Amino acid sequence: MDQMSSFRALLLALLQICVFRVEFTVAQKDPEFIGLPPIVKIQEDSQPNSLVLEFQVKTVDPDPQIEIFNINPPTTVFALPTIHQGTGNTHNVTLRLSSNASLDFETLRLYRLELRVSANNSTATQTLEVEVLDVNEPPQCDAVFQFPGAVVKIPNDLTVPIELYHVVASDPDINNNLNYRIHQVWPASARPQFMIDGTGTIYSNQGFGYQSSDKDFIVNVTVSDEQGASCTGKVRIEILPVLDHTLNFTVPSQSVTISEDIQVGSVVAIVKALGSDLRYEFVGNYPAYRISQDGIIRTTCELDLETDGDQQWSILMIRAFSTTHRSGTATVNVTVLDVNDNPPTCTPSVIVLCIPETISIYSELATLSCSDADITNNSVSYQLEPNAVSQFKFRLQGSQLQVNNTLDYDNAEIAHNNFQYKATIFVIDGGLPPLTTVVQVLVTVTPVNEFIPGFQQPVQFLVNEDAGRGTVIGMVRATDRDWEHDSIRYSITGADQGFSINPRTGELYLRRELDFETQPTHRFVVQAEDLNQDINPSVREQTTQEVTINVQNVNDNPPECNPFYETEIYSTLSLTEEILSLTCWDIDGDRLTATLTNGGKNDRFRLNELQLFSKNAFSYNPEGIFDPIFFELRIEVTDGKFSTTVLVIIHVKPWTTTVPTTTTPTTTRKPRVQTVISSYWEPEPWFVAVMTVTIALALIALGLLIWKILQCTSACGKPTQEMSQPLLQNTYVNFAEEAKPQNPRDTPQTFDGKAQDPVTGRNYLFNSITGVRRWT
Repeated sequence: MDQMSSFRALLLALLQICVFRVEFTVAQKDPEFIGLPPIVKIQEDSQPNSLVLEFQVKTVDPDPQIEIFNINPPTTVFALPTIHQGTGNTHNVTLRLSSNASLDFETLRLYRLELRVSANNSTATQTLEVEVLDVNEPPQCDAVFQFPGAVVKIPNDLTVPIELYHVVASDPDINNNLNYRIHQVWPASARPQFMIDGTGTIYSNQGFGYQSSDKDFIVNVTVSDEQGASCTGKVRIEILPVLDHTLNFTVPSQSVTISEDIQVGSVVAIVKALGSDLRYEFVGNYPAYRISQDGIIRTTCELDLETDGDQQWSILMIRAFSTTHRSGTATVNVTVLDVNDNPPTCTPSVIVLCIPETISIYSELATLSCSDADITNNSVSYQLEPNAVSQFKFRLQGSQLQVNNTLDYDNAEIAHNNFQYKATIFVIDGGLPPLTTVVQVLVTVTPVNEFIPGFQQPVQFLVNEDAGRGTVIGMVRATDRDWEHDSIRYSITGADQGFSINPRTGELYLRRELDFETQPTHRFVVQAEDLNQDINPSVREQTTQEVTINVQNVNDNPPECNPFYETEIYSTLSLTEEILSLTCWDIDGDRLTATLTNGGKNDRFRLNELQLFSKNAFSYNPEGIFDPIFFELRIEVTDGKFSTTVLVIIHVKPWTTTVPTTTTPTTTRKPRVQTVISSYWEPEPWFVAVMTVTIALALIALGLLIWKILQCTSACGKPTQEMSQPLLQNTYVNFAEEAKPQNPRDTPQTFDGKAQDPVTGRNYLFNSITGVRRWT
């Protein structure tokens, strides 16, 4: 049971992981097109509502919306796509032709559809190209020729070869040749008599005899294209007798000129024969004309020389006959003048191109093949009309469209136009008035990574050595002239030196502590790499720049000194002679100052910078020493923020000896080093001025008070000579460590002065040179 439970738990965990991964995948890309190819092909003979394509949309949204938000060129051929729920998160989409769709390969061969699906407050778009495939369409024969069939009446006296009928047929397909063939003749015995040429004209190679041969023939003709598609029709030929009694026309032969755009039913000519009760008819087949019983010739259809070039010149043979079997013939020569009624046709009808922005100037983009169906004045000329964005970007050399200027991808104006240059080519024929065909030009420029990023100043930065981790040191900036401008990713190359960079903004961050004293300068290399500047994402350009970080010194180290000094001096040491000099240094290089913190309260010593001097204020008695001969001084050395204490031991010799004063640093005593870190406060200027004045006044008052006390003391004591040096008695003396003074009586002394001790009031003699004193 335990194993089964474990197994079930494991399966449940794996299932949850799979569900999470599926949900995560969906969240990564929602909505998404599935099975939508870039291009689909459909035949031009597809019926309305025919299926174009089925594909799927994947989204967790239960009600996604899909639309065609752009069709180029605009058309109503396609119906709105429909979407249905499929399996799971999959929805089935169906795209069909509209109910009135009509595709024509010869007119338009390619449609570009932009599809957009909206779901989960987001959209996805994709382009679908629909290519129209050519389908061979059968030739189209003249309706009367197909059914019930054309009827031709021929007099029996025409000479061979006799032109009987011209089959009118056309092929909707471009550049498709037609083949004309007589596939059946009735009666069959007359088959060798009839033939048809490549233009569809039926001839007879034999004459007709009204009395001795057949008077009625039926010729069946098949018109086929190169792929075998065909249409059929028939021509009925009736042979008419020719009477011996001839009728005369008032004008047996006349010539008329009409315009191609003459209205249907307009009068072309009028024929008149001499006689009464006459009827008129055409001897041959002239589909474009008809003659009434009174001899008026009119048009039966719109004349189109481009469709039927034989209409340009026609010879109409008219026969007049009467009820008395008399007849006569006349001819009318009809010349049809061409009218400029067909605009030029061009291949391609729309120029759509995708080219790189680095395409060279004068490169060929496309060549138009244009023609005018009019039989006269059918020359064509070309005129280029750019829009505001594509001004001077293209040029025409004949029918060839060429690049005339750099097609720049890297500017905001072309980006605002979806990186497309548009222009219009007007193709103008030589007719009057001229007709024009418009060919739209749409050139989409694709990006090329042309430029290498370049760094801008500064590339040197200052940072305090006490800056914390994560501190922003500065920002490096590189520029790239490729669009989108300055799409750059930054990175630091080489060994890790404790700095990092924001890959998008170029901000530099500190990742470790700095020490000016150890390393005042740091150098590293920053690389700038451009992104998405080429149609091929793998094509990238990089550049590097050395960045210098100068560390600013900060007072973060206390001064360091030899912690202990011990020396011997004479009590008569000169005021200007140095006792010792402190050996101190500061790693930060700050200026050091020294202050006596204890041991100098009796005003025996003074400091100048780091040099210790005596004030020569010692007083000794031969019978008993009043001043101590051992002094323990504590000196505080500070850099303005941090301080260090130095211990100085001074032994004073009361009388002159032969041993010179020496300064002897020793290491026999364990050093005591005290480091005091004090806060730094910088007062306002006004506060400094007030405190200075206050202290000066206090010192003056103190001086006056001391002077007053001395005056009082002098008045109470005996009159004495002026003291040369004061004697102080409040200094602690370590008699255990004092050296026993030499008896002054053992050495003859000469005294040249007398003074009174201000404390005890006793008089004493002194030597001003040696400093020796004697009580009296």
